[in-house]
Amino acid sequence: MMNISGKIPFLFVAALAWVVIISSCANQGMPTGGPRDSLPPVLLNTQPQYKALNYKNDEVRFTFNEYIITDKILEMLVVSPPLEKRPSILTKSKTLIIKFNEDLLDSTTYSLDFKNSIADNNERNELENMRFSFSTGDVYDSLRVAGRVATGFNMEPAENALVLLHNNLHDSAVYTERPDFIAKTDETGIFMIDNIPPGKYHLFAINDANSDLKYNEGAEEIAFYDSIVVPSAVFEEETDTVIRGVDSLLITGHTHFLPEPVYLRQFTEDIYEQYLDSYSRGTRYMCTFVFNEPVDDTFSIRLINTNANDWYLLEPNQEVDSINMWITDTVIANIDSLVMEVSYFQLDSAQQLYVHHDTLPMTFTEKKAEESRSRRRGRAAEEEEKGPAPVPQFIWATTVGSVVDLNQELKFTSPEPLKNINTEKFRLYHTDDTLKTPLEYTFSKDTLAWRTYNILYPWEPETNYTFEIDSAAAENIYGITNRELQEKFTTREEDFYGRILVNCTQVSVPTIVQLLDNKEEVILQKKIDTDQTVVFDYLAPAKYILKVIFDRNNNNRWDPGSYQDKYQPEKVFYWNNIIKVRSNWDNTIPWDLTPDPTYVKKIIDEELEEQKRKAAEEKAKREEENENRQQNNLLQDAGSGGIMRR
Repeated sequence: MMNISGKIPFLFVAALAWVVIISSCANQGMPTGGPRDSLPPVLLNTQPQYKALNYKNDEVRFTFNEYIITDKILEMLVVSPPLEKRPSILTKSKTLIIKFNEDLLDSTTYSLDFKNSIADNNERNELENMRFSFSTGDVYDSLRVAGRVATGFNMEPAENALVLLHNNLHDSAVYTERPDFIAKTDETGIFMIDNIPPGKYHLFAINDANSDLKYNEGAEEIAFYDSIVVPSAVFEEETDTVIRGVDSLLITGHTHFLPEPVYLRQFTEDIYEQYLDSYSRGTRYMCTFVFNEPVDDTFSIRLINTNANDWYLLEPNQEVDSINMWITDTVIANIDSLVMEVSYFQLDSAQQLYVHHDTLPMTFTEKKAEESRSRRRGRAAEEEEKGPAPVPQFIWATTVGSVVDLNQELKFTSPEPLKNINTEKFRLYHTDDTLKTPLEYTFSKDTLAWRTYNILYPWEPETNYTFEIDSAAAENIYGITNRELQEKFTTREEDFYGRILVNCTQVSVPTIVQLLDNKEEVILQKKIDTDQTVVFDYLAPAKYILKVIFDRNNNNRWDPGSYQDKYQPEKVFYWNNIIKVRSNWDNTIPWDLTPDPTYVKKIIDEELEEQKRKAAEEKAKREEENENRQQNNLLQDAGSGGIMRR
């Protein structure tokens, strides 16, 4: 009997070839070109070899299995220790050449971090995280420092931050000297400085805006590690209890590098540098001055070319670094060109305060003044026949809409500062058809916004109200009164709102709990200093973010750190889940506020992630169905082609 077991592979290949032949005969058309290349370049050879010793040439070479593009290499390549001159990037066929344009240091281990800058020429598939190293001496240094850099204010990853290691431990080294070793963070803020020799180092991260590898105080962001870094490594043995010899166990292990991953928070130092940033005269009656620092009580102003007393009113913003100055004297306001002397404190070279004076031309130019006057003369001639012109009145700006939230204050803002206001001419009514019932309410001047007044009342849900302001209820500093105002509105239903209850525990310092929208703008915030439940109520159905600031100096805001004075920025944490508020629903959040130096911001929208998961499943299902359909069509076409050939 003939033995066919050895011929099975041959028969299988022959059958497969027959199917291909008849399929190609039955289906005439253009070739598809084959599957898309999805593989990154493969590194075949290097010169010198990886971890080579005593290498003295002025270039390194990398040969790949295909042609590559070099567009991003010069931008992304990081050589450590840093070079004085940029290397040249060359290619020769499938070989990448990095040519050094300076002499390399003796007895030094060099590390080349290409990140994802190398890609093939056809489909631009990136070779991820390629690193290479060699030594110019007979010792290969292999210690490392790794970690993550985030922006201190919002904990976003600091991408492309420059991380520096200095073995000069003097505090001024980061300002004056190039670092000994460097790395750059990736898109997640992670960095690794490797091939470091034993020693003691200071660790920093800067955004290095001018690419000089030094920290420019006040102009660049910085992060610093509080302690001296002493890199080390230890081999930790692990016993494999599965693989056993006759009388011994297989010993494996790994190298553990110290220090543990370092978490740095970057910030811009608040260096006092006062100057007048800009000034303008937007109208005849208002000038604006913008400063680099708050001026508080140090700001004063006087007219140079005109003698006047009590001729202005100052209106600073909340930070007191921008000031609106209202010219209250109409005679002065009608002068087109004014010269003002502005005085404020500055620091001299010895860091001592002194009064600085700026002389400023404040000119107002009427737009198309002659044309405007001509139109007014024309209108005046027409109005002589119609009667006197109406008395000018200002219009209140208001936040009142057709629907008002149950916890909302009504706000009214005048366009200019007021000289007097009669609150008896402000009236609130409960409106039921044509019946209007007067209500008692709370009237107050807003503490944050100038020229704004608040009306507070405990609104009933789904109720109609009317608010009225009589004509001439208020008079501004120019003697102009307000126009009559009437606002009708309805309050929302109570079950429209949801709540967030944050059970804060392990509260050890004054803490600001903030509720943010999806753009991380603050909606509400509350201050606590003990364990308690923070309630955010009357929330419209939407998605929200929770953030806390550990307010160590208790000044109700986030403060950056100071490398000069050696303190870190105030800690910031987020609840790492989007909170979806539904109508008539409570969201209870248990939040342990124990400080975690390894915290990483990674806010997840579970609803969106579930939608992505389902979409991916649907896509995979469709692709599988299409693939099965194509295979079935191929088999059917192959079968029909075979019959035709017979």
